[in-house]
Amino acid sequence: MPIDLGLTRVARLLSHFNNPHLKYKSIHVAGTNGKGSTLAYISSILTQHRLRNGKFTSPHMVELNDCITIDNETYSQSKFDVINRNVLHVDKELQLKCTEFEILTVTAFKIFELEKVEMALIEVGVGGRLDATNVLDAFNGEGGVVATGITKIGIDHEGLLGNTIEQIAQEKAGILKLGIPCFTDGSNKEEALQVIKDKAKSLHCPLEVVVPNEDDRDLLRSSPLKGEYQLSNLAVALRIIELLRTFYTFSRDQTIAGIRNTHWPGRLESLDIPELGDILIDGAHNKDAAVELGRYLKSTYPAENITFVVGMTKGKNLSSLLTHIVRKDDTVIPTLFHQPDQMPWIYCESIKKISEVAKSFCRVKIVSQEAYISDVFRYLKENRDASSPVVVCGSLYLYADAVKWINQ
Repeated sequence: MPIDLGLTRVARLLSHFNNPHLKYKSIHVAGTNGKGSTLAYISSILTQHRLRNGKFTSPHMVELNDCITIDNETYSQSKFDVINRNVLHVDKELQLKCTEFEILTVTAFKIFELEKVEMALIEVGVGGRLDATNVLDAFNGEGGVVATGITKIGIDHEGLLGNTIEQIAQEKAGILKLGIPCFTDGSNKEEALQVIKDKAKSLHCPLEVVVPNEDDRDLLRSSPLKGEYQLSNLAVALRIIELLRTFYTFSRDQTIAGIRNTHWPGRLESLDIPELGDILIDGAHNKDAAVELGRYLKSTYPAENITFVVGMTKGKNLSSLLTHIVRKDDTVIPTLFHQPDQMPWIYCESIKKISEVAKSFCRVKIVSQEAYISDVFRYLKENRDASSPVVVCGSLYLYADAVKWINQ
């Protein structure tokens, strides 16, 4: 079913499973961009310190179960299926009609209980205030949220969250919990920061507006994740780790090792395509993400003409993406992507529509009106200009198609 924000259904379903989400400590992170990277840093650092943790992020990258990790390892497909089927059965039995994301959230929370995690790292799906993950409660001495984080806020999901930064920030700030510390990216616009400050004050939440320091910059050198924006994500992650010293002991050497071993797929990631070579793939799908991608491309490929393979989710603003990343001598090749598993509300934009918009920015090459990324890769094998870097972007859902092509 379509996205239907609200907490009533998911709360009832969780209560049937004896509220597993209240039995371990949690960190809850919202934001338009950067929340996944922030949690990836935290998970890797905790894993390096042998502190058992579970991570729940969305959307999944290739298979449905890869949105859940235990100690930074994707949760077993077979074990996931057993728990997921049980959650689906109970939802049907109680006639709750939970959304696909609500089912997935309950599955993740139950898995974390069964796997006896010490810390659950939870990424908001959409918004925050009414997102299914926001059934999490403040830490009660045994379980619950010990810290919240808000990363970079931008304009996205306007139909659900609002058309202004203030409105969207209000939704993100909805994850703040009474008296629980919050850490937010200091590079956010002042309008967004003021909303978060007001919310924190009303809930008596200690709030740190995180501005990276020289030590953060030094530690970023250990990170394999690309892009200048990772400095802000890492800084927020490190402030949360510092807070966790209330409960645990961390060493600098192991923290550096955790940063060094961080992996977050589909964000400025290089993929080796058989017979084609390295391509860059990035899930940039909104204005802020496009700005960061454009900044990276300009510094990495200052003189080269780039071949962009672009696929978009229907309803996204393609002009807002292209204006920040392409130059007139670049080439856009439109592509479709396969609908992601259990996300029936997601549809890809047509190649015709992508072509029409892209023509006003640069050159366009159409492989076919039904071309998927496998078709584009076959075309590029035969026709690629070796001097032109290949960049796949526009939707994170392209990543699954690219990885499946490699695995085949």
